[in-house]
Amino acid sequence: MSTRLVTLIAALALLAGCHGSGHSASGNGGGTIGNCTTPMPAQAVDQSIVENIPSDFDPTANPTPTTKIFFTVLLPPRCPGDHFPLILQSHGYGGTRIKTLAANGDLHPTDPHFPSINELVQALPYHGYVVISYDERGHGDSVPANGGGNARIIDPRAEVQDARNILDWAYDNADAFAVQRETGTGIAKDVRVGTIGYSYGGGFEMTLAALDPRIDTIVPNGTWYDLQYSLLPGDGMKLSYGGLLCLLAQQGNVSNTPLVQTLCNTVGIQGPTANTIRTHADLVNAVSQPTAQPRPVTDAELIPFFYTHGMGYFQDQQNQGKAWGFGETASTLRPVPALFLQGNRDVLFNLSEAYLNASYYGATGADVRVLSTEGGHMNPLANQTEGTANCGKIQGVNAILAWFDDKLKGQASDTYNALPKVCISVADTVGAPNVTPVGLVLDRFPVGALSGVGAVTVSQPTLTASVGLADAATPVFVPLTTIHGSGQVLAGAPKIGKISVAKGTGAVQTAIAFVGVGIVRGGNTILVDDQLTPFVEGDHTSNKGVPDNAVLLPAVGERLQDGDQVGLLFYAQHVQYSAVVSAASIPNATNIVNTALGTPIPPVTSALQPAGAAASVPNIYDVTMTDVELPVLVPGTYPGSSLSQ
Repeated sequence: MSTRLVTLIAALALLAGCHGSGHSASGNGGGTIGNCTTPMPAQAVDQSIVENIPSDFDPTANPTPTTKIFFTVLLPPRCPGDHFPLILQSHGYGGTRIKTLAANGDLHPTDPHFPSINELVQALPYHGYVVISYDERGHGDSVPANGGGNARIIDPRAEVQDARNILDWAYDNADAFAVQRETGTGIAKDVRVGTIGYSYGGGFEMTLAALDPRIDTIVPNGTWYDLQYSLLPGDGMKLSYGGLLCLLAQQGNVSNTPLVQTLCNTVGIQGPTANTIRTHADLVNAVSQPTAQPRPVTDAELIPFFYTHGMGYFQDQQNQGKAWGFGETASTLRPVPALFLQGNRDVLFNLSEAYLNASYYGATGADVRVLSTEGGHMNPLANQTEGTANCGKIQGVNAILAWFDDKLKGQASDTYNALPKVCISVADTVGAPNVTPVGLVLDRFPVGALSGVGAVTVSQPTLTASVGLADAATPVFVPLTTIHGSGQVLAGAPKIGKISVAKGTGAVQTAIAFVGVGIVRGGNTILVDDQLTPFVEGDHTSNKGVPDNAVLLPAVGERLQDGDQVGLLFYAQHVQYSAVVSAASIPNATNIVNTALGTPIPPVTSALQPAGAAASVPNIYDVTMTDVELPVLVPGTYPGSSLSQ
């Protein structure tokens, strides 16, 4: 069906559904319903576009010269002539677009973080927004069998261009679909638009905003800054979640570009030697074999593929005065208001990634906020359960709606006015997410040791630890401080100047130090917010893919108690860094799960679980650290801080 015919039919439907004289000035772009006797009801309309972008950029995939992208337009109740701001939304990896509206405009702040975002998107039309939810290439209907493309993990040449073409369509069909155009901006085909999504569906937002001047605000949830850092932190393979992602792709019938499919065939549940892939070097060795399917992958293409798909690359290129290389007119990030929501216990994209994204966007002078939550990517094999999108008393979905109302409609509210610069959840790790919500409100994000009024300086110039044969089952704890009194919190990103890892006595394989922030309380050991980072043997002075002169551990948040010993934990192994294996043929398998990110999956277990345990070679190592710093403070005394509870 031609675009002209679609426009005509939609316009006739609008006229048929709305009778009466006149409409308010808001009907010309105020985002509220005009004055007519019978407004057209909210509705969902499926659409698609065919664009002149190849279905893949890998010649071995036999790409077609065009790609068909499918999407659904969620329309608000409306009168003739009404126009509303647009919200562009997409889904997580392995997911599909939203095709239905909510029954009404109710929000659900007590639901888990990611599901509550979907519910918000379904409700947005009742709050005066047009929503376009689309299937990323390789997902849902946008697959090669329907003329779509292969998933390329938010490639600025592919998925980001798909989003830009959807915005072109929205402008061309603005009158038929009640989308608010913007005039006099000097920007071609300009519309009033914000973006939202989580995980894979949050990843497109930042690169789109960098490359497309039409984006007026973004609200990424639980997404990445640099995929090298996310998937290969410290050159260690995040094997468990990598396996879960590939399983979700398999369950969702995702059509991957060959490079990604080779990775999934290697580290996923179908990979017979997945549990032997512990490091970046192991991964490259495995995927570059001539027998790798659907084709071998070299390190020379692997790292640039993932690196160029995140803001770490964009920031690094900008800092060096180099072009981004995607047809942009200027390789400098412009000011785009951004609200980042990220989970403290998210073990795929940790809170430090939100800090890094916010720092880059904030450096432009834009209005940028960060809310940390108890939700995000939970690993069910590590017994994690997702919490809400809230930070203390701040309800995430209500904050997002207030943010959109302010940035896209110019309508401030008490909810928006109460939104802080930073809120870090400091709810208890033990028992999470079923614990008392507490947030730490701040005017800046803490990094490393703090000083001044209200600061509790925690730093150590040198720290050493050894993990031996006897430490396979329990971590080694190295204390940095003992807490005296009450009312202190650990909140922000720990910082380390240098980490040196070496094989310990008797080691026969590459050493990997698994490091997390720990608390010893009353004889119990707590891995704060379940965050653990691997560091492969050698020296580390910055994070993988992050141009910095220090190592940041995942940012965390925790209220401290009198007598707590706070320090670092060192593990020999951990379920988060063990392969996911099928439990279907394993009698009495433990820790079997049947959902991940709300999606049903077959029975699986970890290779570390007793029923499915693979033969394990001991991971024996020595580690030396310099300039170890933890952010600890007293809320209400430290400048700009207070508790929200």
